[in-house]
Amino acid sequence: MKEKLYSIGEISRLANVSIKALRYYDKIDLFKPAYIDPDTNYRYYRDSQLYHLDLIKSLKYIGTPLEEIRLAQELDSEELLTFLEKQEKQVREKIDFLLNIEQSITNVKKGMQRQLEYPSLGEVYVVEEEEVRIIRMEAEGMEPESLFNASYSKLKMLIESTDGFTNTSYGAMFHFEHYANLKDISYMYLFSPVLSKNQISAVTPDFELTTIPKGKYICIAFHFSPENYLRNLQKLTKYVGDHQFQPISDIFEFFIPIHYSPKKQEEFRVEMRVRVAETGEEPKKN
Repeated sequence: MKEKLYSIGEISRLANVSIKALRYYDKIDLFKPAYIDPDTNYRYYRDSQLYHLDLIKSLKYIGTPLEEIRLAQELDSEELLTFLEKQEKQVREKIDFLLNIEQSITNVKKGMQRQLEYPSLGEVYVVEEEEVRIIRMEAEGMEPESLFNASYSKLKMLIESTDGFTNTSYGAMFHFEHYANLKDISYMYLFSPVLSKNQISAVTPDFELTTIPKGKYICIAFHFSPENYLRNLQKLTKYVGDHQFQPISDIFEFFIPIHYSPKKQEEFRVEMRVRVAETGEEPKKN
């Protein structure tokens, strides 16, 4: 029985491969027609060629480059199995990469959602917080008015070297005290919330992986200015004293951009929080 020949249009429909792609595969000697009519230059394909096209389609579907597909065509079964194992590993790496991006986006969204749920700015509030993993570094005696100096940039460089999706929330830690002057405040640490496992694996001896513990926190949020900063810090510490809360942590301070427009003056929102003892909890620093 004579084997049926298919036109390029028919093979395109049968295999769900575009005519443009079939012509390109012919041009680069990846998948050539069985016969070309010398009078019309029409391409024709045999039934038996379809399984060759199946291999091309399958490997292209998982992102294998055409040059590697060409090599795969020449492999025997054992070699092809090894080749597919390598492709499987590459696909797993891509999946892990995308899952890591997804986790980064989820964590950034949580931070942004929190901003939308603040009570009125300048109002002290009490909230139960979940544990937050952070990467921190010593602040080298920084103070609020010198927040964005080279020390902060060092932390930012670590975070950005591990993920394309950049964290826009950073923070600082300083002792809980009743401050009368902005110059009296000295940061002990700068930190950034962990977005992904890539950041964890990149931590060097200059940095420390730790947590902001879960628990009850007294918080306040406000737009940054030197005047607002001291006034709202004093509100926070006064509230803790007036309500006889026992602080059991340093003050954790988060600073977040209010907008991202290069045409506007930079503005930041600051949130301060201090963990306080639950009933019966030991007053111990974290």
